[in-house]
Amino acid sequence: MNISVVIPAHNEENFIGSALKALNNQSIPRNEYEIIVIDNNSTDKTIEVAKQLGADKIIKELRQGTNIARQRGVEASKGEIVAFLDADCVPPSSWLENIIKNLEVSNAVAVSGPYDYGYKKTALIFKSLMFLYERFLLPRADKLLAFFFGKPGGVIIGGNFATYRWVIDMIGGLPSVKFWGDDAAIATLISRKVGRVFFDPHLIVKSSSRRFEKEGYWRLMYLYSIAYFKVYFKEDYA
Repeated sequence: MNISVVIPAHNEENFIGSALKALNNQSIPRNEYEIIVIDNNSTDKTIEVAKQLGADKIIKELRQGTNIARQRGVEASKGEIVAFLDADCVPPSSWLENIIKNLEVSNAVAVSGPYDYGYKKTALIFKSLMFLYERFLLPRADKLLAFFFGKPGGVIIGGNFATYRWVIDMIGGLPSVKFWGDDAAIATLISRKVGRVFFDPHLIVKSSSRRFEKEGYWRLMYLYSIAYFKVYFKEDYA
């Protein structure tokens, strides 16, 4: 087993089916990867959908939190590479293949990429700015952070990244930070304790825009940014 895909899920019956269908149609052979769904206290039909649509393992995690669920998936996995996908994300058929290529050629120990939220026309300005942000700023974030603040760092999108199992072991497991700042803590720990985090703007997965529609585009980006820098300047991520 070369790759394990871990999907944390809390009441995702309306989304996880699309994620699993896409994962079962990857360009690499199906016997080279496993799909693990972590049930993080779902009360809907998330688990029934996961069983029907090809999850290899369904694991219960009672402690609430994205990284807690992801770490439970790591513990249940067998792959040398562990990839993480959110339940409301739909990867292209080349997703796992491109993850492998990135890790082989990028001189990095972890790789991540952006979401395609399918912005509505009313968000055209925001969509254009996000394109520039994802294509030009995030791939250079590690160098910019080191230059301006003197500390290693990087960017990981929690529902679209992968790393080696030994990297997770070296940072002592995924930090148990809950939703805000969970992926920032992973990127910061890996950057400081292990090596480079590579952000590939072409490693795209489609994702639900439900959080943007609920919170508002600008407000949510502000909250994400504040959460990132709070974690970046901390020393303790527990």
